[in-house]
Amino acid sequence: MSESRAHRRIALLLCDIPADPVRELHGDYTRIFGTLLQESLKPINETRSPGSQTTFTLEPFDVRAQVYPEDDEYDAMLLTGSASTAHEYDQPGREWIKRLIEYVRVVATEKPRIKIFGICFGHQIIALAMGGTCVRNTRFEVSATKLQLTELGKKVYGVESGILNIYVMNRDHVPNEPPSFHVLSSSNLSPNHGMVLFSQSESSEDVSHSNFRLTDIHILTSQGHPEFTESIMHQLLGWRRELLGPELYNDGESRVGNQVDGVAIIGKAIWGVMGVE
Repeated sequence: MSESRAHRRIALLLCDIPADPVRELHGDYTRIFGTLLQESLKPINETRSPGSQTTFTLEPFDVRAQVYPEDDEYDAMLLTGSASTAHEYDQPGREWIKRLIEYVRVVATEKPRIKIFGICFGHQIIALAMGGTCVRNTRFEVSATKLQLTELGKKVYGVESGILNIYVMNRDHVPNEPPSFHVLSSSNLSPNHGMVLFSQSESSEDVSHSNFRLTDIHILTSQGHPEFTESIMHQLLGWRRELLGPELYNDGESRVGNQVDGVAIIGKAIWGVMGVE
């Protein structure tokens, strides 16, 4: 599956490119997600001797151009966010979204050894691929936001307080999770801000309220953005200021400096699902 037990090979399915002001300061999504993975891996590697530290490669594929991995030798697949609308896959010019939904369905059902992670748009694509729904919400969710964790969410993320802080920037959401998926978190506007599917070898009814390992998780999603930094969030709010309107923009700006758990909690969980703890 991977080059060695200490190495992880990850396919990054690029569903968009960052907004211009974000890209100018922080690079493309390969760099942004590479930073998330590297920063969340760093404290794990610090507890290990040099010879036993985990390394990874992040290989990008532009799925908007219908470019996909040519082999299956990946430990994981990660779907990025996008300014596109996941549930408009039947509209002209959105054929790539329809193909992506089908691709995810095939990988999830036929290649269970590959872990799957979805962020924002990726979370929504996974929901559609696996039998859930995605619709337009009543308004945008923006900036640093406190999410309420379910009992399972507390266990997956190791957060006893039941609160997860994450940057968000979304108008669409997943009101109905797919069959056998379990919701991890919710906001005041979105009942499903992240979900998991356990591997088929686990009983999804029993494992949700009992002991499990993170490696028992097959799919992990987040509507929020663990890859966002304060600078990225600030740039995005400015970029969408007119669309958001003054009230929502000002509210988002007032929270942009708040604590977020993207690297320390969600990034750590991503590595845990891949067997790196």
